[in-house]
Amino acid sequence: MVTNLSLPQKDIVRVYRKLAAIEDIIRELKGGFAFGKTDSSSFFANKARMWISVIASNLMRLMKSIALDDQQQSWTINTFRDRLLKIGGRVSLSTPAR
Repeated sequence: MVTNLSLPQKDIVRVYRKLAAIEDIIRELKGGFAFGKTDSSSFFANKARMWISVIASNLMRLMKSIALDDQQQSWTINTFRDRLLKIGGRVSLSTPAR
């Protein structure tokens, strides 16, 4: 690791790990919650959309911490959607026996 930080090695590694964790959160916000999407020419509308993405992400994190076990806590939003929300169903209508 090359850096200009004048910290002990353990602290430098800790800083870079936190940076990587933040980058993972931003990547998930962009990929799973359309955080980087700016459809409007209005700054206010884009800002509101961004905050909705952040709130949705925080609610999803809260739900994962309450409802899922330790292994499932590391799921991304896409994995969560695929395994728990996009569960197909089959509707059938049967007539009662006479």
